[in-house]
This record gives sequence, C-alpha cells and structure tokens, in this order.
Amino acid sequence: MSYIWEPHTPRGLRCVAEASCCEAFILCFESAEFYVLRRTEDGKEEETVRGTYEQALAAWQNLDSHHQRETHQVAS
Repeated sequence: MSYIWEPHTPRGLRCVAEASCCEAFILCFESAEFYVLRRTEDGKEEETVRGTYEQALAAWQNLDSHHQRETHQVAS
C-alpha cells in the first residue's frame, strides 16, 4: 500500500499512542485526530492518514510490519 506523506503541522498537543521499533513510524494523536508520523533524513517530520484511530492504526500496523520485514528481516 502506498501512502501520501505531507509535512507535519502541529494542530495541538501531540500524544503518542504507539511507536515502532527505532521509532521509524509513530502513531500520534492531537485532540481526536490520529495520524502516523515519521522523521525524514533531514530531521523534518511528515504525517500520513490523519483521521480516526482505526484508520491511523491500520496504516501504522501496515507500515510497521513492512519496516520490520525490510529493515530488520523479520519473517512475516
């Protein structure tokens, strides 16, 4: 699955719900909006799938499992 990453613009106090190993992808929320956050190589932050908990969690789980397989060579 492909995700559209956009520059992260904070809209309130950020809370972290989950973080993948090495914090490659972070499931965050601000008020009632959830999203997946990542840091770019130049230290900036990008987000994708801003919406409900279920939407953001599904994306985070997908990204995390792909990251585990590709980066850490974990069997699926």
